[in-house]
Amino acid sequence: MTNLNCCLIYAGGTFGSHGVPLSPLPATVFLPILHNQLSQHGYHVKILDNRIIKDSSTLTASDFVAFYQLILHAYQQGQRRFVLITGTDTLSFLAAFLANALEDFSDISLVITGSMQPLLIATSPDYQTDTASDAWANLSEAIDLAMTHFGVFVQFCHHSFDARNTQKIDSQSDNAFIGATAQFGQTRTHSTTIDESLAKLPMLIQQADNTVIEAIYALPNNPDILANALAGIHRHTRAVILIGFGAGNLPQSESLIAAITKLQQQGIAIISTTMCAYGGVNDNYAAGAWQYQHGVWSAGMLGVAGIYGKALWLALNNQLTQAQWVQS
Repeated sequence: MTNLNCCLIYAGGTFGSHGVPLSPLPATVFLPILHNQLSQHGYHVKILDNRIIKDSSTLTASDFVAFYQLILHAYQQGQRRFVLITGTDTLSFLAAFLANALEDFSDISLVITGSMQPLLIATSPDYQTDTASDAWANLSEAIDLAMTHFGVFVQFCHHSFDARNTQKIDSQSDNAFIGATAQFGQTRTHSTTIDESLAKLPMLIQQADNTVIEAIYALPNNPDILANALAGIHRHTRAVILIGFGAGNLPQSESLIAAITKLQQQGIAIISTTMCAYGGVNDNYAAGAWQYQHGVWSAGMLGVAGIYGKALWLALNNQLTQAQWVQS
């Protein structure tokens, strides 16, 4: 199998970690090992020069934009197929952002993957491969997917997901993710050009440092606690994700309505989702429907990571409006 046209982006995470406790190996150490193993299995990929190699729990919006920039520059040079290895903690968030950012590129294939176990035995001083790890299967399947289908996907534990909406639900099992099943063969409209995207990059880079998407988790407390949390959000916040019960249900109170109204007057989006892994939100219950009457947006089937990625992309482009939210 030869994949000369597939680009690999290594961003750290468990996949390339080593030692006790685990931490990502430097690229100068890990990438030659990875390249050698890929070659031995017949995968001849181009490894892109990426300087953001860290535990994914420390990734920020600026890092997300940097990955987008790296892919755009490679696209400009004629590359169309990419695999990105990152840590599982924020894999879903990064995947959702990049899926929204690359939505208008019909001829790009990007597959985001990682692993729950390192590729190498953590305690091996000579970096021996761990044959019991899920790392190699995830990577090889991601490359195969990138070479056969266009779109933005997450590949993990033999499952292909739509990158716009995945969620990590298990901190230990190899089968750690759920999400919307990837749809292959769909017609995608190429409605932007690489020059247009590159021209927007300076704005995205500048705004990423000062764009905040917050999340507030509902608990069985007095509704005033939730209202106080909304009142205390960061001054650079562009959207608040309200993580409610069941189908997005929340306790109703005058103080909470007042807090929601004040944020909306400041141009801050409030998006309702659920703490449940499946089912999304709806307005079937009065306990959930009341908030939509006061301007809260529905996340539909999107989980927290999917909302974050979509809201961040729209906010960076100054398009975070309810009309754009529903349309995109």
